[in-house]
Amino acid sequence: MQGPGGAALTGAGRQALERADWASARSAFAAALTAGGSADARDGLAQALWFLGRVPEAIAVREQAFEEHLRAGRCAEAARSAVWVAHQHLLSGRGSAARGWLARSERSMAGQPLCAGHGWVAVEAARQAATVAEQATAAAHALEVARVTGDGDLEVLAISLLGRAEVRAGRWRPGMRLLEEAMAAATAGRVADLHTLGEAYCNLVLGCSCAGEWTQAAEWCAHVESFARGAAIAPLFGACRTVHADLLIAGGRWSDAETALQEALAVPAGQLLEVSAPTVASLAELRVHQGRLREAAQLLAGREEHPAALRPLALLRLAGGHPRPAAVLLERGLRAAPDDAVVAGGLLSPLVHARLALGDVPGARTAADELATLGAATGIRLLAARAALAAAGIELAAGQAPAAAGPARRALRDFTGLVMPFDAALARLALARAVARDDPGAAVDEAGAALAALQGLGAAPAVAVATALLRELRAPVRRSARGAGALSAREEEVLALVARGLSNAAIGRALVISEKTAGHHVSHILTKLGAHNRAEAAAEAVRRGVPAG
Repeated sequence: MQGPGGAALTGAGRQALERADWASARSAFAAALTAGGSADARDGLAQALWFLGRVPEAIAVREQAFEEHLRAGRCAEAARSAVWVAHQHLLSGRGSAARGWLARSERSMAGQPLCAGHGWVAVEAARQAATVAEQATAAAHALEVARVTGDGDLEVLAISLLGRAEVRAGRWRPGMRLLEEAMAAATAGRVADLHTLGEAYCNLVLGCSCAGEWTQAAEWCAHVESFARGAAIAPLFGACRTVHADLLIAGGRWSDAETALQEALAVPAGQLLEVSAPTVASLAELRVHQGRLREAAQLLAGREEHPAALRPLALLRLAGGHPRPAAVLLERGLRAAPDDAVVAGGLLSPLVHARLALGDVPGARTAADELATLGAATGIRLLAARAALAAAGIELAAGQAPAAAGPARRALRDFTGLVMPFDAALARLALARAVARDDPGAAVDEAGAALAALQGLGAAPAVAVATALLRELRAPVRRSARGAGALSAREEEVLALVARGLSNAAIGRALVISEKTAGHHVSHILTKLGAHNRAEAAAEAVRRGVPAG
């Protein structure tokens, strides 16, 4: 039993948590423990440490809180502490430890009367569920418990996880309604724990982005970033920047996306593998599209077994001329997530390309048909667009160019409507090939428009494909006036210093900018020049006659 001094300090710590004053919260809870505070003070101290980025310490402190709750017979509180520890292990990529702590939480609630603790155990079961169906069942049970017990945080998380399961199952519209309902409740003061609000935010922006609904994603990302900055929640900010970068990539703002991804990776949440893995995957996929394969490989090294790495790793293998291992990776990912429409939608499209590269047209057609069925069943426009582009590619590979025109036009219409210029350019290339024999003038127009868009993006491999197609069509190849090679005045200055062999730190000192900003400039220059390293950029500087700084 804690004394009045400990209780008062614990209350002060909770107030500090509510106003996002993590340092004061830590001090208050630590003082409460010194004054004989209870396990509640340890729970609070763990949260304060987590928000300060001291995740391992936070986990250790909350493990102690669990034991104290258990000894005191406070089973519901013990379960919530165990669930929190399990979730941190899950975020850190320690699946075995996460499952172990879920089991401890379940044991602590065995035989206990219905209370919120049962709901929190169900929440963690939903997070760790192996299938979408299991996630939905566990989340629905958590919601039932929340409504009986009146636990607001539990209700918001249960609704959010249920929405996430619906989206993953391909039921995007009802899933988004649940995610938005959870957010509305959370922002209306239904929750007391910022962890709950943060997780609900994450689930919502991920739901928008995985369906290619970039306008909604942008709207919610702005809300999340404002909240994360104001509350100084670094892991949430990192996750949000990744989703923001994905919508920038889709919208053709690759340089801005690169900056956002690098900012996300710089967030002090390195212990949280599940936060950083999607960020690394997005940056690696961008590098593949830029033709910077060595950098993509470096990013993915050691992450080959993580589900988020499967798609970029397969794209890397395809770009390197190795379609068989790419197909193996993609097929493995599909087997591992049989009822996850979101995962399947991301893997089926590159699987079509891998099978076509292997000469397996029937296998490619099967994958494309699955993608089309998925798009029709879910109503997700992004999947329908990918399916149409895949169908066009199959007809072209089968020597049925005229039959490819229809799906290529549908893909172009859909990708244009989604404001995805890279994918729209690929659809234009497919359409150009489809109409080349019957309408060579239209083919040249489509290929030329695709080339201009791809040059502007800095998509070096696709630029090479478009250039080759225009040459096949015996059309002149024009370099875009503001294409991939057009550098800003500042980038010209940086390139001159790169040509002199200066490091990023030295460039920063010379131009009175930070080393990090110098690094961003160098990265953008490599992309625009299609250079793989600084030596190639320096050689291009000499060719261009850039003054040597």
